[in-house]
Amino acid sequence: MEALPPHLDHPVRLGDYLGTSEVAIMIQRALNGVDPRLVDHGLRVGMLLDAMLETAGWPQGKRRRDAYLVALMHDVGAYRTEEIDRLVEFETGDVWQHSFYGYLFFKELSPLADYAEVVLYHHMPFELFTDQEPSVRFLSQALQVADRVDVLFLRNPQVDARALKRLLEQASPGQFSPDAVTLFFEADRRRGLLDALHCGIDCDDAVRRAVDAAEPEAAAAFLDMLVHVIDFRSRHTVTHTVTTAWVAYELARRLMTGEGEAGRVYCGALLHDLGKIGIPLDILEKPGRLDEGEMAVMRTHVSLTESIVAGCVADDIALAAARHHEKLDGSGYPRGLVAANLRQADRIIAVADIVSALVGTRSYKEAYPKERVLELLADQRDRGLIDEAVVEVMERDYDDIMRVVRRACLPVAALYRRVQDEYVWLLGQLAQVRGEEPLAGAALPIG
Repeated sequence: MEALPPHLDHPVRLGDYLGTSEVAIMIQRALNGVDPRLVDHGLRVGMLLDAMLETAGWPQGKRRRDAYLVALMHDVGAYRTEEIDRLVEFETGDVWQHSFYGYLFFKELSPLADYAEVVLYHHMPFELFTDQEPSVRFLSQALQVADRVDVLFLRNPQVDARALKRLLEQASPGQFSPDAVTLFFEADRRRGLLDALHCGIDCDDAVRRAVDAAEPEAAAAFLDMLVHVIDFRSRHTVTHTVTTAWVAYELARRLMTGEGEAGRVYCGALLHDLGKIGIPLDILEKPGRLDEGEMAVMRTHVSLTESIVAGCVADDIALAAARHHEKLDGSGYPRGLVAANLRQADRIIAVADIVSALVGTRSYKEAYPKERVLELLADQRDRGLIDEAVVEVMERDYDDIMRVVRRACLPVAALYRRVQDEYVWLLGQLAQVRGEEPLAGAALPIG
């Protein structure tokens, strides 16, 4: 992980607040929230692949640790229902879209850019491999077998080695590498992999044991990847988290004593919407007011955020991340807390989240100008919903704060455009290979 790609321009060292293993755990938990069928899938695939690599003679160390992380996060591009429907079928069908998304997130946003092609090809039939790098070919094919073994296990938890081998052999001709299949069964013979699947895995402990936590720069890059996976789901939320985090940080610098306190507020704001990975896109993108049932689903993103960050960051940061929809009068959610229960950090992030929502576009509104933003903040302040002192600072320093925010958002918006352009290019290449017309207006998954 020596060469890290550019990532968010953070005002604090995120490695001071969380480590690589904690971020890996949060990514695993976030992927669990996408769909019940994917719960702990990455964790099990990582365990299977690691055992296969050990059997192949890979010693403990950086290469195996990185490969484990790739397996843990290999489905990071799969967060659409129809894609997951295909993903959990044994005959994988057309899953190029999720492979494309995962490839781009690894390539552009993670400290594992060298492994991006492994994710790109991890569903490609063995017979279609041509001139890929030998290391890419080997890891892609091993990952495909580990992934499909776990899919079979999900469908039939009682499957044994004999039945599993028969099912793999019955797959489409040329789907799996014979060498990778042989490697899996040798690893199972040595390590009892199917027994391990049957017994279950202690998720957090498995990640902590597999991941070296002493690389704070990698922690920041992985967290950036997770934040962007969530924000890039919709063209309207591309810069939502970075806007919220920087507004919160600038407010905290003016209201709190010490850079450390402001840094903790920033970290909490950066994590505040992780739970939105579990909210369906038809709700996130609905062009109008949510009905009662839809709002109930939307509100679950807070409790999902709580479950994702629990034990991975300090309690005060976790609380700040999970209280951004609470109101001083008790009318907020999820717990209906009142002013006496809400700390300054909670109040700052709540205001920052509102500002970010108002200055950003949504499926049902355009971005609001400064005057309208301040008017709506003043209305909520006057109704006793949000903190008066925080609103006062926002009113006084609005231009200076938003100037900093716009500067922080520029590279994120440029990154989104680059990833989107690359995705469209990949779709075009796929269409060319198939002799099809490219999809008109293709873009990242926004519906």
